[in-house]
Parts: sequence; C-alpha cells; structure tokens
Amino acid sequence: MTEPFSPPRSSWFLKFCECTLGVLAALTTLTSVLNFAPVSFLHRYGHYFNNLLITIVFVSFLGGLCYAIIWHEKEKAGEGNSGIRHAVLQGLIRYWLAYSISVYGFAKILKTQLQSPEFNLDMPLGDLSGFALTWYYFGYSYTLAVILGLFQVGGSILLLFRRTTLIGVMVLLPVMVNIVLINMFYQIASGAFFNSVIYTISLTFLLLLDFKKLKAAFWDLVERLPRVSDKSGVLKNALRFLVIAAAFTTIQSYFVIHKTDNVLKGTWKVEKLTKNNQTVESAAWLTDTKAWNKVYFAGWSGCAFSPNPYRYKADESLTGSYEFDSLKNSIRFIHANPSRADRRIDTLMISVRNRSPKSMQLHFIMSRDTIEMQLARLR
Repeated sequence: MTEPFSPPRSSWFLKFCECTLGVLAALTTLTSVLNFAPVSFLHRYGHYFNNLLITIVFVSFLGGLCYAIIWHEKEKAGEGNSGIRHAVLQGLIRYWLAYSISVYGFAKILKTQLQSPEFNLDMPLGDLSGFALTWYYFGYSYTLAVILGLFQVGGSILLLFRRTTLIGVMVLLPVMVNIVLINMFYQIASGAFFNSVIYTISLTFLLLLDFKKLKAAFWDLVERLPRVSDKSGVLKNALRFLVIAAAFTTIQSYFVIHKTDNVLKGTWKVEKLTKNNQTVESAAWLTDTKAWNKVYFAGWSGCAFSPNPYRYKADESLTGSYEFDSLKNSIRFIHANPSRADRRIDTLMISVRNRSPKSMQLHFIMSRDTIEMQLARLR
C-alpha cells in the first residue's frame, strides 16, 4: 500500500514568505475590481484609495506573519498538512502572477498600453517627462510591443502548470527586472512601479524554490569538453582578464582618438546676427534659412545652425561635424554646402572671440558673406 506523501519540514521564513505573498495575491486580486469602476466614481472617491498600496503591503505582512507562526507551531506539533498548504499557496501565487502579468501583455497587444496621447506628440522632446518618453519610445514600434506582450502572455501560461513553472519564471523574470528598472528611473506611475516590484519579488521566490535544480544544472554540471592544459590556471585567468580589458581599451582608445568637445557643448541662442555689417532681423528666419536663431554644439553628435527659434528641423538647418581648438579659439566646421546642387562637403573655419562660459562671438566667412554672431548659452 502506498504511503501518503509527507514533505520535509520547511523553515519558518519560507512559510512567512509564502503566506505573505499569498495574502498579497488575494488582496491585489480583490482590489483589481477598481479598474472597472466608472471614472466619475474614481474622481469622487479616489482620494480614499491614496494609501491603498501601503495598506495592502501592511495587511499582507501582518497576515503572513501571523499565519506563518501558527502554521509553524502546528507543524512542529505534528499537526496540519504542510504539503497541501504549500501546494495551495504556491498555486495561488502562480495563478495570480499568470493573471496579472498576462493582463499587461494583452494590454500591449490590444493597444491599451504604450499609446501616447496626441498632445504629447506636439510637445518639445526636452519638455516630456520620463513617463511620456518611455511610452512614446516603446509605442513607436507596435511589433516590439507585440513581442513584449507575447513574452508576458507566454510566460504566464507556463506558470499555470507545475511542470513548466520554472521555465515560465526564467522567461518572465528578466522581462520584469527590466520593467522595474524602467519604472524606477523613468518615474512611471507609483502603482505600476509597485506592481512590477511585487511581481519580480514573487517570481524570484518561485525561482529560489528550485535552487537545488538550478545549482545542479548551472553549477554542478560537468563540462563534457576536454580541459585545455593549464594546471595552475594562471594562463586562463590572464586570458579572461585580457578579454574584458581589451573591450574597455577599445572604447577608451576611441575617447583618445576622437576627442569630444565639452567646452562649447550645449544650446546657444543667437542674440545678434550681422551679415556684411548689416544686422539681420530676428524674424528673417521665416524667409531665410541662413538667418540663424540657435546654434547647437553636441560634441560627437555634431553641430547645427538652426533658423527656427522654437524647434529644430534638420532639413532647414546647417548641420555637420566640428572640432574645437581651445588654444587657438577656433572651430573647424565640416558640413554639406546647401548652395551646391551636389551638396559637396565644405570646411568652414570659425573664429571664436570673447569666449566665456555664458557667452561668445563667432566670426566667419561663408559664400563671400562676412558673418558675426553674438551667442548666449541657454543650456
């Protein structure tokens, strides 16, 4: 006769984590009904839910603590069925994660997430918040949004089966860690950040449940290929170090060979523009693309003379690369000459005068015109 399965005793900390996440799963699932509340209801009573996230965390922590203590004491007394409790709580966590993460996946596929409002599209890039930038960036390609959504939905489906839970965790965990970092550093809404953190913690918990399997697969597994003769290991370690050092040296040498400008770098406003000793009116840019109002020095990204004082547009601006010599106070500006039909590359030598951190003058000759510009730093 087959004896009933009796799992080994688990630590109190494991029970506490499992119970806390289980209570958290139940509470967040219950509060998800607020997503279907009318907008008028949320406007009227929304302030009552300002501390809802903190309350959920506190109740989950307290409930998990109390239940874990009671459960652990019963287990020590030989009472209760710990195997069933583990199965129910871990199942609750898995199904809750599958539902919650797949909701975000379907939101990307069905275009209810990563869609920028029209008024954001007409805002200057520098005025957009991290949230708006993130939404526009990821929403720019619907194909990418679908791929991300499919990873979330596919990984969630794998969580629904005990046999494929570990694979599902390994699919979803990198995705969720990336989302946590984006939510943290791009100031995404606090609710989304909270959700991404608890999903990541829960996935990590499920991953650690199979720590022995992971250790056996990724650490204890013996490599089948023969070892290259190096008894001391010094040569191999030196080679490993050289690989990383070579990568660093490659980029560092680029800095040395291609020096970037950090002196002029920034956005400059043209306070006064004279051409052949005649002052160019500030509104002349409406009909003359050489009536510049802003100058952008962007280091490796190049330089641009823009006529429009409100926004930059490449096809109406004079753009190219530049090298600044701080000793000679001169700029070597390499650009495509717009006055030539073949847009032949020309080199323009610009003299910098009265340079200070906040202002400077540029003097150069272009297409037989003597040009002087008084610039003031904007940023």
